[in-house]
Amino acid sequence: MRITNSRLLHRCLMAAALIAPLGLLGALVHAQEGKKAPAKTMTAKQKYKNILVLKNLPADKLGPVMHDYNTALGVNCAFCHVINADHSGFEKDDKPMKLKAREMITLVNDLNSKYKTIDKKATCAMCHHGHAEPEGMMQAEAPK
Repeated sequence: MRITNSRLLHRCLMAAALIAPLGLLGALVHAQEGKKAPAKTMTAKQKYKNILVLKNLPADKLGPVMHDYNTALGVNCAFCHVINADHSGFEKDDKPMKLKAREMITLVNDLNSKYKTIDKKATCAMCHHGHAEPEGMMQAEAPK
């Protein structure tokens, strides 16, 4: 079967007429998506109770940061937090280690913000090396 140029042209125009609105619709949808304001990330203070030091941290980053602290100090969550059987109690300030942890987090944040030579690389692991007590403290308190 032989298709003439005019028939071929007619078929191409018909296909374009059918396809073009779909492309236009796709472009409009894409343009509307681009105009949407980015979703605002909830902070740790907005999502959790009794957050005093890490309050501006995105809420979804709090868990990973806490796990980094666990690793740096070689402890688990119960070292600083009250953990009830129903997995509540994290917000309580009953354990002195939680208060000490806040002081130490503030110390590390201050080091990172005030001293350019550190280049924002100060971490808990610098002193703790996987131990609950900083290594220098352990050596200083070792019996003579």
